[in-house]
Amino acid sequence: MEFIDEETKRFCFFDEVVSFYKPVSVFGISANLLPLKGEELRGHFEFLSKVKACEYNRVRIENILRDFHEISGSMLSIENGTSTDVDLFEIKRFVHHHKILKQLSGCVADFFGDLDELWELLDPKQSGSFSFMPENELIDALIEKHKSLKRRIDGLYKERIKFISEKFNFDLGDRRFVIERDKAGALIDSNFVMIEREGMKTYTLVVRPTEEIMVKENELHALEEEIKIAEDEEIKRLSKAVEQWITLIKAEIKKIADFDVALARVKAIKDGYVFPQFGKEINLEESFHPVVSNLVKKDNFEYVPLSGKFSQGLTMIFGPNMGGKTTVLRTLAISCALAMHGFLVPAKSAVLPEIDWVRFVGSSSQSLGLSGFASQIDRMSDTLKMNRKGLILVDEFGSGTNPYEGEALATALAEYLSYSKHFSVMVTHFRRTIEKVKCDKYTIGMINFEGEINARNLNSKINHHLINGDIVNYGDAIKIAGILGLPAEIVEKAREFLENNFENR
Repeated sequence: MEFIDEETKRFCFFDEVVSFYKPVSVFGISANLLPLKGEELRGHFEFLSKVKACEYNRVRIENILRDFHEISGSMLSIENGTSTDVDLFEIKRFVHHHKILKQLSGCVADFFGDLDELWELLDPKQSGSFSFMPENELIDALIEKHKSLKRRIDGLYKERIKFISEKFNFDLGDRRFVIERDKAGALIDSNFVMIEREGMKTYTLVVRPTEEIMVKENELHALEEEIKIAEDEEIKRLSKAVEQWITLIKAEIKKIADFDVALARVKAIKDGYVFPQFGKEINLEESFHPVVSNLVKKDNFEYVPLSGKFSQGLTMIFGPNMGGKTTVLRTLAISCALAMHGFLVPAKSAVLPEIDWVRFVGSSSQSLGLSGFASQIDRMSDTLKMNRKGLILVDEFGSGTNPYEGEALATALAEYLSYSKHFSVMVTHFRRTIEKVKCDKYTIGMINFEGEINARNLNSKINHHLINGDIVNYGDAIKIAGILGLPAEIVEKAREFLENNFENR
């Protein structure tokens, strides 16, 4: 059972909101986004409360997190006995970055394990660098011997170059040199040099090694092979030793991912988010929807945060269009979904219940090529079959069919949900549904008709706060229609129809 399905995600912009707080390391990015429950949920938020102390060091921490490499391939090679110096380099680099991250993480440093012994194994000379070369006493001795022999060969070549330069009164400069063709005859005939390349006007010549030089060069090649064998043996030895650490490294990778995720989430504090508390009801104070609020402010309108309580059973919301009813549903959905996935909540304060799922059922629901009404019924049927405790958000149920049957269905559904174990919030315009069903009720979108009102200032005249109770001002829509320019004859006729409708019901 999915906690939140794709339609509900789209409705409340879940993916967009979550994307604001993505981890940055290769380990954190690949971490699964799953809902939490019980002790795991509480433990997660306790950890987040500790990680927020790292905020002052965020830039440095994020830089080191971004610089981690994926090392699963290197670990597998070590476990399979096929590792190379590159694999050991990747492991050493990981341990190096792990060490720095642990230092930067301050009060949660104890959260990470101790890899100091592994670091000493991979950095025996205490260089502090994550560059890697196999090193031991034998390799060091062979390398020194190689350097000494290389210097001796270079010296012999210098002597040879000096001898040839003096003999032919031509400064060779190096063992490989270029000379014009018309000046090269004597040098080529001397057998002191070899032709490497012929050009149209020049030769590229190389000093021919003496017998002594060739002996030394053969010794050098043999020594290089010996070094290669010694390095391969050291790589095998180190790989065997590192293999004992693989389980701990994997555990540390999980910790880095958890820390990265936590650091990304506490960033929301700067955006006005809070740590949720968990209780038996939904109690939000000045909760806002990040995406919707940005869109509203972008259009130069005032955004009004949501404050209200919602208990188990049904809460009904009604009021004129443009009042913000759908925004209330979006805010409830995103608040509960974020909290249960371990994110902070956009609000001044938030008390939320532990729920198992969230579903939105709206008049715009479309599936299986069905009509809007049939699709809405299909979706509601599936939602009511779900087990455990969920949050059901219903927007204009029954509005896709004729108003009489739609109202009857909405009223019956509202009565059913009022006795349900779920948290249900239902937006409706149906008068009988509002009046008949006993449940918690809020009015939203009350219009202040005092003073001048027109199309330009209409939004500012609407009260977007939730008001307790079933205050229904029938006729406001007709007033607005007249203010916005609908012919007076039509407006008066509509008012007459409305009054007769009330009398006859």
